[in-house]
Amino acid sequence: MSSATSMQESSSDERRFLHYTMKITKRLETRNFFCNILGMKILRHEEMDSGCSAQCNGDYQSPWSKTVAAYGDEHSFFAFELNFNYDVEGYKYGNDFSSVTIHNRQAVANARQHLDNQFIEKDNQQSITIRSPDGHHFILIDEDVRPGDDPVRCLSLNVSNLTKSIDYYTRLLKMKINEKESNDKHVKLYYGLTTNQESQVQTKTGFLIDKQCQLELIGLNQAIERGTGYGRKAFSCPRHDIDILQKMMEKEGFTVLIPAMELGGLLDFNKEKIVILQDPDGHEICFVGEENYYKGCETDCDAEKKFLKGLENKPDDPDKYLIGEDESTKRHEKS
Repeated sequence: MSSATSMQESSSDERRFLHYTMKITKRLETRNFFCNILGMKILRHEEMDSGCSAQCNGDYQSPWSKTVAAYGDEHSFFAFELNFNYDVEGYKYGNDFSSVTIHNRQAVANARQHLDNQFIEKDNQQSITIRSPDGHHFILIDEDVRPGDDPVRCLSLNVSNLTKSIDYYTRLLKMKINEKESNDKHVKLYYGLTTNQESQVQTKTGFLIDKQCQLELIGLNQAIERGTGYGRKAFSCPRHDIDILQKMMEKEGFTVLIPAMELGGLLDFNKEKIVILQDPDGHEICFVGEENYYKGCETDCDAEKKFLKGLENKPDDPDKYLIGEDESTKRHEKS
Protein backbone atom coordinates (compact mmCIF):
# COMPACT_ATOMS: atom_id res chain seq x y z
CA MET A 1 0.00 0.00 0.00
CA SER A 2 1.25 3.49 -0.78
CA SER A 3 1.60 5.65 2.29
CA ALA A 4 -0.42 8.85 2.60
CA THR A 5 0.93 12.11 3.91
CA SER A 6 -0.80 14.15 6.61
CA MET A 7 -2.38 16.27 3.86
CA GLN A 8 -3.51 13.36 1.73
CA GLU A 9 -6.51 11.11 2.28
CA SER A 10 -5.89 7.37 2.06
CA SER A 11 -7.33 5.27 -0.75
CA SER A 12 -10.40 3.06 -0.40
CA ASP A 13 -8.05 0.06 -0.41
CA GLU A 14 -6.84 1.08 3.05
CA ARG A 15 -10.23 0.97 4.77
CA ARG A 16 -12.23 -1.85 6.33
CA PHE A 17 -15.93 -2.34 7.09
CA LEU A 18 -15.64 -3.31 10.75
CA HIS A 19 -19.03 -3.83 12.35
CA TYR A 20 -22.64 -2.81 12.75
CA THR A 21 -24.18 -1.83 16.08
CA MET A 22 -27.62 -3.08 17.07
CA LYS A 23 -29.67 -1.92 20.03
CA ILE A 24 -31.14 -4.95 21.78
CA THR A 25 -33.51 -5.55 24.69
CA LYS A 26 -33.19 -9.32 25.12
CA ARG A 27 -29.56 -10.02 25.96
CA LEU A 28 -29.63 -13.76 26.65
CA GLU A 29 -32.03 -14.53 23.79
CA THR A 30 -29.88 -12.43 21.43
CA ARG A 31 -26.71 -14.19 22.57
CA ASN A 32 -28.34 -17.57 21.92
CA PHE A 33 -29.50 -16.41 18.49
CA PHE A 34 -26.06 -15.21 17.39
CA CYS A 35 -24.14 -18.13 18.93
CA ASN A 36 -26.48 -21.13 18.77
CA ILE A 37 -28.34 -20.34 15.53
CA LEU A 38 -25.92 -18.26 13.47
CA GLY A 39 -22.86 -20.01 14.92
CA MET A 40 -20.84 -16.95 15.94
CA LYS A 41 -18.75 -16.46 19.08
CA ILE A 42 -18.67 -13.70 21.67
CA LEU A 43 -15.36 -11.90 21.19
CA ARG A 44 -15.67 -9.10 23.74
CA HIS A 45 -18.04 -7.99 26.48
CA GLU A 46 -17.95 -4.80 28.52
CA GLU A 47 -20.20 -3.33 31.21
CA MET A 48 -20.36 0.47 31.40
CA ASP A 49 -21.63 2.56 34.32
CA SER A 50 -22.65 5.53 32.17
CA GLY A 51 -23.27 6.48 28.58
CA CYS A 52 -20.65 6.63 25.84
CA SER A 53 -19.37 10.08 24.86
CA ALA A 54 -19.58 8.93 21.23
CA GLN A 55 -23.19 7.78 21.77
CA CYS A 56 -22.34 4.21 20.77
CA ASN A 57 -25.35 3.09 22.84
CA GLY A 58 -27.53 6.01 21.75
CA ASP A 59 -28.19 9.30 23.51
CA TYR A 60 -28.21 7.94 27.07
CA GLN A 61 -26.16 8.52 30.19
CA SER A 62 -27.40 5.41 31.99
CA PRO A 63 -25.62 2.03 32.43
CA TRP A 64 -25.25 -0.18 29.37
CA SER A 65 -23.32 -3.17 28.06
CA LYS A 66 -21.58 -3.98 24.79
CA THR A 67 -21.28 -7.51 23.43
CA VAL A 68 -19.32 -8.14 20.23
CA ALA A 69 -20.06 -11.28 18.20
CA ALA A 70 -18.54 -12.58 14.96
CA TYR A 71 -17.36 -15.73 13.14
CA GLY A 72 -13.72 -14.88 13.84
CA ASP A 73 -11.46 -12.17 15.19
CA GLU A 74 -12.36 -8.57 14.38
CA HIS A 75 -9.17 -7.99 12.44
CA SER A 76 -10.45 -10.28 9.68
CA PHE A 77 -14.20 -10.82 10.23
CA PHE A 78 -17.23 -8.54 10.22
CA ALA A 79 -18.68 -8.16 13.70
CA PHE A 80 -21.92 -7.17 15.39
CA GLU A 81 -21.84 -4.85 18.38
CA LEU A 82 -24.90 -5.67 20.48
CA ASN A 83 -25.68 -2.77 22.78
CA PHE A 84 -28.00 -3.18 25.75
CA ASN A 85 -29.23 -0.14 27.66
CA TYR A 86 -30.37 -1.08 31.15
CA ASP A 87 -32.84 1.78 31.39
CA VAL A 88 -34.63 1.13 28.11
CA GLU A 89 -37.73 -1.05 28.07
CA GLY A 90 -38.01 -1.19 24.30
CA TYR A 91 -37.36 0.60 21.01
CA LYS A 92 -39.32 1.79 18.04
CA TYR A 93 -37.61 0.23 15.02
CA GLY A 94 -37.92 2.12 11.75
CA ASN A 95 -37.52 1.21 8.07
CA ASP A 96 -33.81 2.08 7.91
CA PHE A 97 -32.46 -1.44 8.42
CA SER A 98 -33.18 -4.12 5.82
CA SER A 99 -31.16 -7.29 6.48
CA VAL A 100 -27.85 -9.10 6.87
CA THR A 101 -26.90 -11.81 4.36
CA ILE A 102 -24.86 -14.76 5.62
CA HIS A 103 -23.57 -17.76 3.64
CA ASN A 104 -23.46 -20.63 6.12
CA ARG A 105 -25.03 -24.06 5.69
CA GLN A 106 -24.80 -24.91 9.38
CA ALA A 107 -26.67 -21.72 10.30
CA VAL A 108 -29.44 -22.70 7.89
CA ALA A 109 -29.64 -26.16 9.47
CA ASN A 110 -29.66 -24.65 12.96
CA ALA A 111 -32.49 -22.28 12.08
CA ARG A 112 -34.61 -25.05 10.56
CA GLN A 113 -34.04 -27.37 13.48
CA HIS A 114 -34.00 -25.08 16.51
CA LEU A 115 -35.60 -21.73 15.71
CA ASP A 116 -39.23 -21.19 16.68
CA ASN A 117 -41.48 -20.81 13.65
CA GLN A 118 -42.53 -17.32 14.71
CA PHE A 119 -39.01 -16.12 13.85
CA ILE A 120 -38.96 -17.67 10.36
CA GLU A 121 -40.12 -15.34 7.58
CA LYS A 122 -39.40 -17.38 4.46
CA ASP A 123 -37.88 -20.79 3.78
CA ASN A 124 -36.93 -22.41 0.48
CA GLN A 125 -34.25 -24.77 -0.76
CA GLN A 126 -31.59 -22.12 -1.30
CA SER A 127 -32.11 -19.85 1.71
CA ILE A 128 -34.07 -19.03 4.83
CA THR A 129 -35.01 -15.57 6.13
CA ILE A 130 -35.23 -15.27 9.90
CA ARG A 131 -35.68 -12.61 12.59
CA SER A 132 -33.56 -12.04 15.66
CA PRO A 133 -35.28 -11.67 19.07
CA ASP A 134 -35.48 -7.90 18.49
CA GLY A 135 -36.73 -8.23 14.92
CA HIS A 136 -33.61 -7.75 12.77
CA HIS A 137 -33.80 -9.75 9.54
CA PHE A 138 -31.08 -12.22 8.53
CA ILE A 139 -30.99 -13.95 5.14
CA LEU A 140 -29.13 -17.25 5.46
CA ILE A 141 -27.86 -18.76 2.21
CA ASP A 142 -27.52 -22.56 2.13
CA GLU A 143 -23.91 -22.62 0.97
CA ASP A 144 -20.53 -22.16 2.59
CA VAL A 145 -17.74 -19.73 1.84
CA ARG A 146 -14.19 -20.96 1.38
CA PRO A 147 -12.37 -21.92 4.58
CA GLY A 148 -11.06 -18.79 6.28
CA ASP A 149 -13.45 -16.43 4.49
CA ASP A 150 -16.15 -14.51 6.35
CA PRO A 151 -19.69 -15.92 6.02
CA VAL A 152 -21.16 -12.42 6.56
CA ARG A 153 -21.38 -11.17 2.99
CA CYS A 154 -23.66 -8.13 3.04
CA LEU A 155 -25.33 -5.56 5.29
CA SER A 156 -28.39 -4.05 3.60
CA LEU A 157 -29.85 -0.65 4.51
CA ASN A 158 -32.73 1.28 3.00
CA VAL A 159 -32.33 4.80 1.58
CA SER A 160 -34.83 7.34 0.31
CA ASN A 161 -32.93 8.48 -2.78
CA LEU A 162 -30.51 5.97 -4.23
CA THR A 163 -28.75 8.46 -6.52
CA LYS A 164 -27.95 10.85 -3.66
CA SER A 165 -26.75 8.00 -1.45
CA ILE A 166 -24.49 6.58 -4.15
CA ASP A 167 -22.91 10.01 -4.58
CA TYR A 168 -22.32 10.32 -0.83
CA TYR A 169 -20.74 6.90 -0.38
CA THR A 170 -18.68 6.81 -3.56
CA ARG A 171 -17.59 10.43 -4.08
CA LEU A 172 -17.15 11.42 -0.44
CA LEU A 173 -16.44 8.14 1.35
CA LYS A 174 -14.63 6.56 -1.63
CA MET A 175 -16.50 3.26 -1.56
CA LYS A 176 -16.48 1.26 -4.79
CA ILE A 177 -19.49 -0.13 -6.65
CA ASN A 178 -19.86 -3.84 -7.26
CA GLU A 179 -21.22 -3.46 -10.78
CA LYS A 180 -22.06 -7.16 -11.15
CA GLU A 181 -24.48 -7.11 -8.22
CA SER A 182 -26.05 -3.66 -8.61
CA ASN A 183 -28.90 -2.16 -10.66
CA ASP A 184 -31.18 0.89 -10.61
CA LYS A 185 -33.02 -0.43 -7.52
CA HIS A 186 -30.06 -1.20 -5.28
CA VAL A 187 -26.30 -0.92 -5.22
CA LYS A 188 -23.60 -2.93 -3.46
CA LEU A 189 -20.57 -1.03 -2.25
CA TYR A 190 -17.28 -2.17 -0.77
CA TYR A 191 -13.89 -1.14 0.52
CA GLY A 192 -10.64 -2.96 -0.10
CA LEU A 193 -10.32 -5.67 -2.70
CA THR A 194 -12.42 -8.50 -4.13
CA THR A 195 -9.70 -10.98 -4.98
CA ASN A 196 -10.64 -14.43 -6.21
CA GLN A 197 -7.51 -16.21 -5.11
CA GLU A 198 -6.86 -17.27 -1.54
CA SER A 199 -5.10 -14.06 -0.57
CA GLN A 200 -4.70 -12.30 2.76
CA VAL A 201 -4.13 -8.65 1.85
CA GLN A 202 -3.79 -6.46 4.93
CA THR A 203 -3.43 -2.81 5.86
CA LYS A 204 -0.19 -1.63 7.44
CA THR A 205 -1.72 -2.16 10.86
CA GLY A 206 -2.95 -5.67 10.06
CA PHE A 207 -6.65 -5.47 9.16
CA LEU A 208 -7.68 -7.86 6.39
CA ILE A 209 -9.02 -5.84 3.46
CA ASP A 210 -9.85 -8.34 0.72
CA LYS A 211 -13.27 -10.00 0.40
CA GLN A 212 -14.91 -7.75 2.98
CA CYS A 213 -18.58 -7.58 3.90
CA GLN A 214 -20.38 -5.37 1.39
CA LEU A 215 -22.79 -2.53 2.09
CA GLU A 216 -26.01 -2.69 0.09
CA LEU A 217 -28.18 0.40 -0.32
CA ILE A 218 -31.78 -0.24 -1.35
CA GLY A 219 -33.78 2.64 -2.79
CA LEU A 220 -37.27 2.90 -1.26
CA ASN A 221 -38.32 6.20 -2.84
CA GLN A 222 -39.92 7.16 0.46
CA ALA A 223 -38.80 8.81 3.66
CA ILE A 224 -36.52 6.83 5.95
CA GLU A 225 -37.71 6.65 9.56
CA ARG A 226 -34.91 5.54 11.89
CA GLY A 227 -37.08 5.29 15.01
CA THR A 228 -35.18 4.88 18.26
CA GLY A 229 -33.73 1.44 17.52
CA TYR A 230 -31.37 2.70 14.81
CA GLY A 231 -27.92 1.19 14.38
CA ARG A 232 -24.51 2.47 13.34
CA LYS A 233 -21.93 1.11 10.92
CA ALA A 234 -18.21 1.43 11.59
CA PHE A 235 -15.21 1.59 9.26
CA SER A 236 -11.50 1.70 10.00
CA CYS A 237 -9.15 4.08 8.25
CA PRO A 238 -5.69 5.52 8.86
CA ARG A 239 -5.86 7.91 11.81
CA HIS A 240 -5.00 10.98 9.75
CA ASP A 241 -8.15 10.45 7.64
CA ILE A 242 -10.43 11.38 10.55
CA ASP A 243 -9.85 15.14 10.40
CA ILE A 244 -9.90 15.08 6.60
CA LEU A 245 -13.30 13.39 6.57
CA GLN A 246 -14.74 15.88 9.03
CA LYS A 247 -13.53 18.92 7.10
CA MET A 248 -14.84 17.48 3.84
CA MET A 249 -18.31 16.82 5.27
CA GLU A 250 -18.49 20.29 6.78
CA LYS A 251 -17.49 21.80 3.45
CA GLU A 252 -20.08 19.71 1.58
CA GLY A 253 -22.82 20.63 4.07
CA PHE A 254 -23.43 17.14 5.48
CA THR A 255 -23.95 16.37 9.14
CA VAL A 256 -21.04 15.64 11.45
CA LEU A 257 -22.94 14.11 14.36
CA ILE A 258 -19.94 13.92 16.69
CA PRO A 259 -16.78 15.85 15.71
CA ALA A 260 -13.41 14.15 15.84
CA MET A 261 -12.58 13.03 19.35
CA GLU A 262 -10.52 10.48 21.24
CA LEU A 263 -12.00 7.65 23.31
CA GLY A 264 -10.11 6.42 26.35
CA GLY A 265 -9.11 7.30 29.89
CA LEU A 266 -6.72 10.03 30.99
CA LEU A 267 -3.84 7.57 31.28
CA ASP A 268 -4.69 5.66 28.12
CA PHE A 269 -1.87 6.04 25.60
CA ASN A 270 -3.77 4.10 22.93
CA LYS A 271 -6.82 6.31 22.59
CA GLU A 272 -9.03 5.61 19.59
CA LYS A 273 -9.68 8.62 17.38
CA ILE A 274 -13.15 8.68 15.82
CA VAL A 275 -15.61 10.86 13.98
CA ILE A 276 -19.35 10.13 13.63
CA LEU A 277 -21.06 11.18 10.40
CA GLN A 278 -24.63 11.00 9.10
CA ASP A 279 -25.51 10.26 5.49
CA PRO A 280 -28.41 11.97 3.63
CA ASP A 281 -30.95 9.73 5.41
CA GLY A 282 -29.39 10.00 8.87
CA HIS A 283 -27.70 6.60 8.84
CA GLU A 284 -24.83 6.89 11.31
CA ILE A 285 -21.27 6.19 10.18
CA CYS A 286 -18.30 5.87 12.50
CA PHE A 287 -14.77 6.16 11.17
CA VAL A 288 -12.09 5.06 13.62
CA GLY A 289 -8.33 5.32 13.35
CA GLU A 290 -7.11 1.80 12.71
CA GLU A 291 -3.73 2.13 14.44
CA ASN A 292 -5.14 2.09 17.99
CA TYR A 293 -8.43 0.36 17.24
CA TYR A 294 -6.49 -2.68 16.10
CA LYS A 295 -5.20 -3.03 19.66
CA GLY A 296 -8.60 -2.28 21.20
CA CYS A 297 -10.50 -5.01 19.37
CA GLU A 298 -8.36 -7.96 20.42
CA THR A 299 -10.44 -11.04 21.23
CA ASP A 300 -10.97 -11.59 24.97
CA CYS A 301 -10.84 -15.28 25.94
CA ASP A 302 -13.00 -14.47 28.98
CA ALA A 303 -15.71 -12.69 26.96
CA GLU A 304 -18.34 -15.41 27.47
CA LYS A 305 -17.76 -15.44 31.24
CA LYS A 306 -18.02 -11.65 31.38
CA PHE A 307 -21.26 -11.77 29.42
CA LEU A 308 -22.82 -14.31 31.80
CA LYS A 309 -21.61 -12.28 34.78
CA GLY A 310 -23.19 -9.21 33.25
CA LEU A 311 -26.59 -10.90 33.24
CA GLU A 312 -26.54 -10.59 37.02
CA ASN A 313 -26.59 -6.79 36.73
CA LYS A 314 -30.21 -5.70 36.79
CA PRO A 315 -30.54 -1.98 37.56
CA ASP A 316 -34.19 -1.31 38.29
CA ASP A 317 -35.16 2.16 37.10
CA PRO A 318 -38.91 2.74 37.63
CA ASP A 319 -38.74 5.47 34.97
CA LYS A 320 -37.42 3.31 32.15
CA TYR A 321 -37.51 4.64 28.61
CA LEU A 322 -40.48 3.04 26.85
CA ILE A 323 -39.21 3.26 23.27
CA GLY A 324 -35.87 4.94 23.58
CA GLU A 325 -35.10 8.56 22.84
CA ASP A 326 -38.52 9.88 21.79
CA GLU A 327 -38.99 12.79 24.22
CA SER A 328 -42.79 12.62 24.03
CA THR A 329 -43.13 8.99 25.03
CA LYS A 330 -39.85 7.77 26.45
CA ARG A 331 -40.85 7.72 30.13
CA HIS A 332 -43.84 6.42 32.04
CA GLU A 333 -46.28 9.13 32.98
CA LYS A 334 -45.97 9.83 36.69
CA SER A 335 -49.14 10.07 38.69
